[in-house]
Amino acid sequence: MKLVVAVSALTIVLAGCGGGGDGSNNTSSAPETNAAQGLYSGTDANNNVVGGVVLDTGAFYFVYANTTTNALGLVQGSASASHGTFQSDNARTFDISGKGASDTPVLAGYNEKNSVQGVTYTSTAKQSSIKFNVLYDAAYERPISLSSVAGTYSGAAGSTKGGETATFTIGQDGAIKGAGLSGCTFSGIATPHGIKDFLDASVTFGPAPCLYPGATLTGVVFFSNNEVLAALTLPDRSDAFVVAASK
Repeated sequence: MKLVVAVSALTIVLAGCGGGGDGSNNTSSAPETNAAQGLYSGTDANNNVVGGVVLDTGAFYFVYANTTTNALGLVQGSASASHGTFQSDNARTFDISGKGASDTPVLAGYNEKNSVQGVTYTSTAKQSSIKFNVLYDAAYERPISLSSVAGTYSGAAGSTKGGETATFTIGQDGAIKGAGLSGCTFSGIATPHGIKDFLDASVTFGPAPCLYPGATLTGVVFFSNNEVLAALTLPDRSDAFVVAASK
């Protein structure tokens, strides 16, 4: 996936860990078992590196990064997948470089356990869009081991209000602890998602200077080549917390 290689070079301004996640989108009307579920990596038309996961419930989290344009963000929502069509009307894009969050529906085609390719619209008006193409990673089908991913990672973290360098630690018991350069701290828990190769996660932010003091957030954590990607949204999905880091 190598997203962290891209993210670590980004110039991310505005210190303060400013976001978090929630699983509220998991209660959508998406099918119980989503045919497009899996881990994915690829690119989009803006030359961003993209890595993400589609859950069995249809909820999805795709993190994107670009060292040239200093882009870092998350496309998150809940999609239906049937008869080769992958569609989400509630997707949102969270721009971690400080440009805010917006509703950005997704329409794509998928080949089960192979690929998802289509467009993310830049607004609900669907007048313009960004093409993307991501390939399936068979590692999704292997149960994750907390002992194998435990450790301290360093990289970038932030919300739509901006980002900063941060550390992100996962214990052998799944305990999450972290801190940003600003002094913002966060803690939580990560647990295996059944027998799949990613973790469900819940994080609570500490007091100021965190931008969302005391907020409890949920989402996902997934891994590739000793790299960790965490993607979480606030309960009302007004903002997101994204981490991209490596050991």
